Amino acid sequence: MGRRSQNNRGRSNPYDCSLDLHGMYSQEAMELVAKMISSHPHCSILIIHGNGTGVLRNAVRCALKAHRFPTVRDYFFGEDIGAPGLDGSTVVYT
Repeated sequence: MGRRSQNNRGRSNPYDCSLDLHGMYSQEAMELVAKMISSHPHCSILIIHGNGTGVLRNAVRCALKAHRFPTVRDYFFGEDIGAPGLDGSTVVYT
């Protein structure tokens, strides 16, 4: 199972919380992403999906593009904003 960190305040990570999806199947990962987004309103969330084959990255980014999460105000691909992990991460603002 992946590693989850729900509060990173006080660390060098500028995001309110992060979710590491490494090692998860797509369905499990997307359930956790949905749960994290819905339970953290008005937060910035660093979603770490990794590079690998791109399955998790595509699942996360396609769901965001399709507006599957109504509470998401905005999102950015890690490589576009220099987020930790670059194209292995996506940042979501709820």
